[in-house]
Amino acid sequence: MTSQGGRSAPTPRHAPYNEFDHYLGSSAPTNEFGTHPETAPALKNIGWTLGNDCPYRCTHCYSMNARRKGSDMSVGMIDRIVNQLAINGIETVNLGGNEPLFTNGLDPKKSHLPYIVETLHRRGIEVGLTTSGITLLYLFRHHRPTFDLLNDVDVSFDSPFEAEHNKNRGANIYHQAIECLRICQEHGKPHTCIMCAMSWNFSPAHIDALVALARRFDANVRINPMKPVRAEHLSVALPARLYYDGFSHLMRLCDAVDLGEPPIATVTGYRGARRCPCGRTSFRIHSITPNGEVPVSPCVYLHDYKSTLDLLRHDLVDIIQSPQFRVFRQRNANPDYVRGCAGCVHSASCGGGCSARSYLHQLHHTGEKTMLAADPYCPAKEYGGQFFPRDPRLISDQRLVHMDYLCTWIGRPKNEDGPPDSVLGDFRI
Repeated sequence: MTSQGGRSAPTPRHAPYNEFDHYLGSSAPTNEFGTHPETAPALKNIGWTLGNDCPYRCTHCYSMNARRKGSDMSVGMIDRIVNQLAINGIETVNLGGNEPLFTNGLDPKKSHLPYIVETLHRRGIEVGLTTSGITLLYLFRHHRPTFDLLNDVDVSFDSPFEAEHNKNRGANIYHQAIECLRICQEHGKPHTCIMCAMSWNFSPAHIDALVALARRFDANVRINPMKPVRAEHLSVALPARLYYDGFSHLMRLCDAVDLGEPPIATVTGYRGARRCPCGRTSFRIHSITPNGEVPVSPCVYLHDYKSTLDLLRHDLVDIIQSPQFRVFRQRNANPDYVRGCAGCVHSASCGGGCSARSYLHQLHHTGEKTMLAADPYCPAKEYGGQFFPRDPRLISDQRLVHMDYLCTWIGRPKNEDGPPDSVLGDFRI
């Protein structure tokens, strides 16, 4: 793990956690809130991991333990899934998880991606794409009509600095990401620089460079703080101080587009705070398993909470009502039952924070599987008095597929000649 001061500390020892046990069935508790009410589901923004292959080996990959080769997608399966999404009112789908081009192995000629995008669009569902570069470049060069159908594109960076990015990806692909930004800029496609914030890449220098890169290409910035899906991820997860320092610096440079990180929405006093969206407005369709099933979970990071119902054989409406989904909505509706949150003045907006981050930090620190754990970035305990804008007004000129999907933050770089912070009304909580 990393201490709050940023120096490495030994990971606590406890009973080993097998990250592949979820293939044997759901292994996490679903009854910790008993008969307490749940927030009503309003599922509309979802993610879909299309395949099990990726040519890159990002050190922080969150989907490697939910991708196993052995079975491929078929057109019939795709039609079944898209129909389930359409009849249940899903509005947006982000295609990511692996490189979405590789739906059926690493041969692009076998990819069903163009068919998936076109089928979703035909059913009135907005489609976004998250890519390190190769998927968008392939569509633009070989399937231009499919590229034109995309609602928006997230281009993934591990660092705004080329050498660091390439090292962490295990391939020299920084130039592909830059080319994607250029293509989207030139063709009027809404686009975002997305970075997984870790202890080594969320410094002021990295943030300055990332925002400058986004400004250069008229892009948004999106930040996903590292969720430690695997125990070794604790060594690069953000210390609480760095989490708040980084977002404070970021929000001096950017106007907010979406405040989906519950602790950050809380410390800004944002009146539109919605708590964790997982299982409430969003969920994840995982890649096909070796035995030909397509699992669904309330959260892309919590594979332990995959529903035991397979999307190819069960209706989505039944999956949404499964115990694995219901416990997320109970947590959302009952933040006072989250440990340490009872009576907190922030509970209405924070709601116990990010469900995945809370669960995973507790799991890897203690070995306990529970939905009652609080966010390690609790604003009542870990917030250190940094400056944040007060109740910011969100920019609403674009609809992006990651809005109210995941606990994530999206911003737009301010003009370089914009007003100083004092004029913008920053304040200390």
